[in-house]
Amino acid sequence: MSRAPRKDGIANREKILVAALRTLQRDVTAPMADVAQEAGVGPGTLYRHFRDRNALLDALQVRSISMVLVLVEEVLASEPSGVDAVREFLERTVAHGSELFLPYHGAPRTTDAEYLVLERKVWDGVGEMVSRGVADGTLRADLTAHDVIIFGSLVAVPIPGVDDWSLVAGRQIDLFLAAITR
Repeated sequence: MSRAPRKDGIANREKILVAALRTLQRDVTAPMADVAQEAGVGPGTLYRHFRDRNALLDALQVRSISMVLVLVEEVLASEPSGVDAVREFLERTVAHGSELFLPYHGAPRTTDAEYLVLERKVWDGVGEMVSRGVADGTLRADLTAHDVIIFGSLVAVPIPGVDDWSLVAGRQIDLFLAAITR
């Protein structure tokens, strides 16, 4: 019988994931020792939570895609028109961009089974937004979930050296929406 994780263990795991995100966003090749130092934990604590670098990268990507799935589900639950759903998805993706570590943002591609299930749900949800928009006449018939996800990944993570990224990304979203609406 396995016991539930201790609260301090859960807190340490999250602290390590946040530190790993910061560290790997600066340098995707940074060693595990840098992650431990950034988290303020010893290497033993890091390796108790993540057996190796791949396990850490997988956990970061599962955490990120889970965040994206939550926002997709929230957008769909509010039942907006297709174009409004796509706008909200893109705006919320930009708002969470600094918290994301995903393949389209430069993370190495994972084959983690949990990640792949969650990713499929994200794609299906964005596909539902697009289908809704095509059906309600607010989106072009040739628009795909792939178009929306690729564009979202391009604007989600701020470009280094660009001031006021939320304004810049907002303008790019407006231009994209103008191109995909009917």
